[in-house]
Amino acid sequence: MKNKKARFAIFLAVELILLILSFVFSLCVGSQNLFSMDETELARNIALKIRLPRSILVMLSGMLLAGSGCIFQGFFRNPLAESGVLGVTAGATLGVVLSFLLPPFLTFRFFQPMTIFAFLGAVISGLLVFVFTQKNRKFSSSASMILTGTALGTFFSAMTSLVLIAKQSRLQTVYAWILGSFSGRGWNEVCFIAIPALISFILFGICSRFLDVLSTGELSSQSLGLNFNFARILVLLSGSLSTACSVCSGGTIGFVGLICPHIMRNLYGAKSKPLLVLSTLLGGILLLISDTIARVVIAPSELPVGVITSIIGVPVFIWILIGKHSVKGEV
Repeated sequence: MKNKKARFAIFLAVELILLILSFVFSLCVGSQNLFSMDETELARNIALKIRLPRSILVMLSGMLLAGSGCIFQGFFRNPLAESGVLGVTAGATLGVVLSFLLPPFLTFRFFQPMTIFAFLGAVISGLLVFVFTQKNRKFSSSASMILTGTALGTFFSAMTSLVLIAKQSRLQTVYAWILGSFSGRGWNEVCFIAIPALISFILFGICSRFLDVLSTGELSSQSLGLNFNFARILVLLSGSLSTACSVCSGGTIGFVGLICPHIMRNLYGAKSKPLLVLSTLLGGILLLISDTIARVVIAPSELPVGVITSIIGVPVFIWILIGKHSVKGEV
């Protein structure tokens, strides 16, 4: 027990240091390198008004995506389960695209319909996955979930394309959103997602309490006194809300929720609470580094951060799929 606590403390300390370094690096490095700027006042304005809120959003989004992936993987006992694979991200993206079609008078400074639409899209897609998974008994519940989520994600993506074709005036804005980008985000967006993000982290903590019990299987966990239907609803809410926050902050960003929990599970272990903490921190680190790379690789222009995470995530996804690494249960 002492060894496990000491090991967790070491991992936690290392990740906190890396998170701080990544955050500082994100603040200082970009198309304008603050280290080499002579004008102190200009550097301060760039750091505080442009890069600081963006770095906060990037860090929160990475943590939310990794946390939701950890919760989904633990609940379904499948390392391939995450909001993108389950179709939740595509549902949230469709919700955001639909919100752009609303009249301007329904949009306010601190209350914008895109969060509500993103959350509804995420929840509806999650509910459909759960319903169709229960109806389909040909496959294991985990395999059925993956197949259903993939199909629904494709459907929602097709609906998004139809909306964009019908409203071509919004095409450029929404296309950048779909690729994933934090360009132009500021303090308004930070204030906008602060409370939903906090609620998501609280729900993550509650979910982590019963994920170890679920690792024994659905029937066994119910015999141990777990209310499985309540656990399912809680997982759905936490995953949907966190995904909606991430989509509203930086658009569609893939693979963070897939690879971070998997990496930490292999490095540390599968115990839910420490795994959730370590995976969440790693998500913030990964997205901060990815966003910094996206800003500097073709500076002064920038790449969508979703492109960088996909380049990193696709090989890991294939490795998981071919290697059939499992999370105490089904693959």
